[in-house]
Amino acid sequence: MDDVKIITLFWNRDEQAITEFAASHKRLCISAANEITGNTHDAEECWSDTCLAVWNSIPPQKPESLRAYALKICKNFALNLVKAKNRQKRSAILVELDECITESIPDMEPQEIGALIDAFMETLPKREAVIFVRRYNCSQPVKDIAAAVGMTENQVSKILAKLRKKLRKHLEKEGITV
Repeated sequence: MDDVKIITLFWNRDEQAITEFAASHKRLCISAANEITGNTHDAEECWSDTCLAVWNSIPPQKPESLRAYALKICKNFALNLVKAKNRQKRSAILVELDECITESIPDMEPQEIGALIDAFMETLPKREAVIFVRRYNCSQPVKDIAAAVGMTENQVSKILAKLRKKLRKHLEKEGITV
């Protein structure tokens, strides 16, 4: 069935619209979402969200190209899902730094915090600085860091623990109570 007829079904609130929509656009949308998320399950979730969004938006929307309209919606769901997962991952990694960073730091300007971290980084040997940045700036898993720097995961974990202690001492030296 062509897009004009499918849009007409949506406008008439005919549930057959979803079946016809899926028959003509599901594979493309899931493929696009899978490229963004890298996960088939997440791509399927994006497809389901897309179906609901299209159902809820037509009417009043009357897209000229249902294919482009659906693809845009599905890609946006995929991008938002990836952002949310990265935010959660980053939050979990930053919990490691809680022993170093106190409640008083949020009162500081971001530039001040950045300057303190930069000063701390300058005190580190290159390998330790690389490990610190990969973990706390790039949110890389310990496994990936270990492979990149030619160490075991255990060695990297120990270095990270020592770096957190060093950061805490550095912040205390700068007058931030930890």
